[in-house]
Amino acid sequence: MKLLFAGMKEESIMAKKVAVLGGGNGAHAAAADLTLRGYEVHMYEDARFAPNMQKVFDTKTIELKGACGSGDVHIAMVTTDLQEAIADVKVILVAVPSFAHSSYAQKLAEVIKPGQIVLVLPGTFGSLIFWKEFKKRNIQDIVVAESHTLPYATRLTGSGQSLIMSRFNPLKIGVMPSSRTEETMKELEGLFEGMEPVESVIACGLSSLNPIIHVPGCILNAGRIELAKGEFYFYTEGFTPCVARATDAIDKERIAHLERLGYQADIAAHGIGGAVQTDDIQEAISADPNFAKIKGPADVKNRYYSEDIPFGIASWAKLGHALGVKTPIMDSMVNMGTVILENDCWEMGHSLEDFGIAGMDLETLKNYLAEG
Repeated sequence: MKLLFAGMKEESIMAKKVAVLGGGNGAHAAAADLTLRGYEVHMYEDARFAPNMQKVFDTKTIELKGACGSGDVHIAMVTTDLQEAIADVKVILVAVPSFAHSSYAQKLAEVIKPGQIVLVLPGTFGSLIFWKEFKKRNIQDIVVAESHTLPYATRLTGSGQSLIMSRFNPLKIGVMPSSRTEETMKELEGLFEGMEPVESVIACGLSSLNPIIHVPGCILNAGRIELAKGEFYFYTEGFTPCVARATDAIDKERIAHLERLGYQADIAAHGIGGAVQTDDIQEAISADPNFAKIKGPADVKNRYYSEDIPFGIASWAKLGHALGVKTPIMDSMVNMGTVILENDCWEMGHSLEDFGIAGMDLETLKNYLAEG
């Protein structure tokens, strides 16, 4: 079974190899989807976590269902050898949680070769961590890019079982350095639907959907989440008018960041990609049948809390503090997250030092994003 985009020649895809690093929802979906569309996929997972997807290692097969096709998909390579996974591969997809970006940057720096492209799915500024590590080691002719979200709304439904509910289109892409955006987008052409470049990896990270649509709902529904243990529908039952107002307030602060940087800005409701075009984020979410299928987190340690607060909202707030953008609502979400998680969400996530941009004024930051 091969699914080709309109106007794309099959032979142009068949010659391409792509590495998919990670063993979670996004990695399984990408490995299966890209294989179905003719790519030779090299799937890598760290040996420590390989038992979590042992069935895929044993069979080299992912059972795919949903919007990208259905059936058993045979993956060309499933390995715990990173060097083997990225050998002779032009594009390396990194689909791991934000907290793993630093370790993956260090591991990749040991084996990456000039001319390769690293695409972080999604980034939320994570591409800057990879760029900093590669630059520190003086690795030449490398490009690091990031997407604003995973290419798919997807969940693992069992061992080696991937359900893709929909594709995200458009899929915003930021490139580091941004001076290489045009050539990089040509190299990435056809990989995912609806890819569109934005001004920089910071512009891309500030377009991330997860911190906006996860964090306010998680903070304001914390009691419900503890009580229901995942047995309620997060976006229909939990996304009430007051949650929508909190979401809009965070969105305004996010847009203020983009405007301070001189980048294009649009409200989050327009980026949901739902069944209707609307300025109302509650309506945008409620009108999308795919959101209606998603149940809430099972507890307050879920990644909606542990990743999207310290590595999402907190990163935005730290950037805002450096740029002189007021972020009282973001700050409050991070402070409440600290109480709920019983861990300092300001300290858990990445710092501006981790991103390699600490102490930069606006002009210096924009030059760095453009030229590296």
